[in-house]
Amino acid sequence: MHLFRIDALADPQSLARVAGFFAQRSIIPSAMTAARDRGWMRIEVAVAGLASHQASMIAAKLGEAVAVAAVELEETMELAA
Repeated sequence: MHLFRIDALADPQSLARVAGFFAQRSIIPSAMTAARDRGWMRIEVAVAGLASHQASMIAAKLGEAVAVAAVELEETMELAA
């Protein structure tokens, strides 16, 4: 499981752009949350089944997106369903 933590401007399009980024790649997140703090938004996206190199590429591309200030990537243990 990979967890993407994205800090973006608190703009009405920020959440849609991040969600659209995954949708364009036919990736369905396991979970997605967002919280607003003043002029910023913290978006967390959990995705299962990605290879480490694929997750790293996605994090780098997200970091280049409009309104995104920072991206952190964490690899966690996947729980058996």
